[in-house]
Amino acid sequence: MIRRLFGTPSIWIGAVQIVFTASLLTWIFFFSSWQARHPEAGWAPFVVGLSLLVAMLGLAITAVIHLSSQVAHNQATKDFVSQVSHDLRSPLAIVKLHLETLRLRDLTGDQRSDCIAMALTELHRLENGIEDVLTASRIERSALRVNAAALDLRPFLDEYATAKLPLVRAQGGELLWDSAKASRLVAHADPAALRQLLDNLIDNAVRHCQKGVAIRLEMLEQARCAVLSVSDDGPGLEERELKKIFRIFYRAPPSRRHTKGTGLGLFIVAGIAKAHGGRAWAESHGPGQGCQFRVAIPLAQEAG
Repeated sequence: MIRRLFGTPSIWIGAVQIVFTASLLTWIFFFSSWQARHPEAGWAPFVVGLSLLVAMLGLAITAVIHLSSQVAHNQATKDFVSQVSHDLRSPLAIVKLHLETLRLRDLTGDQRSDCIAMALTELHRLENGIEDVLTASRIERSALRVNAAALDLRPFLDEYATAKLPLVRAQGGELLWDSAKASRLVAHADPAALRQLLDNLIDNAVRHCQKGVAIRLEMLEQARCAVLSVSDDGPGLEERELKKIFRIFYRAPPSRRHTKGTGLGLFIVAGIAKAHGGRAWAESHGPGQGCQFRVAIPLAQEAG
């Protein structure tokens, strides 16, 4: 507790200000005594000394803020490594269990098929987790590249929603996509990157919302862009959190308390959107009002 208290920027900034105030009073007392003995010097030494003290205060506060940011980032990195290690070990343990079951037990054809399907599902989850880590690393190094081309979004989203729905239902959620209401839009996009973006948005909603959450996938045209929208009826967010949630390793307070996560999902969403020449943002009317995440991808003719 004490370590956390003294690790906060406000405590250290307050300490720097106290030291500055003490130094200023000492300087004023010293200058008053010195001027009484040297009245011909005037106010120039006082102004110079005061300016130096103010400059030292500014540098000290800047250093404290930078150091505190580095400490917070290092702690977030440690938490991330710990969480990723757990997330990677869990599917490996399940795959190992099913492979041992196949080796040691005499199973029926249906049982063997179920074991193999479960092992493949966990391997797919493991593959996605590793891909997220690699993508986040590329984004942070400004090295993410997408193979964008003209992509008809409505059939793409039809196929995506059909494949994703069973996975969402298996986790206790529901995915709603109405193809009939979607416009015919052709975007300049990389389908693999777009799948990863949508996976992160939908998995994020399932992870942080209540059991039985309804997740709505929609698409519309806005400002010469195709805007993909993923909304939920979950706990919502406060306004001050809406811009922070796209930072690397950042998780909103309810998530920090009640759920596990790496803090990479929305950072990856924003990075993929930016790599396409678009952007990502979030909207919420407040706690208990659900969230809506939007991603704008330029249309094919605009990108051309």
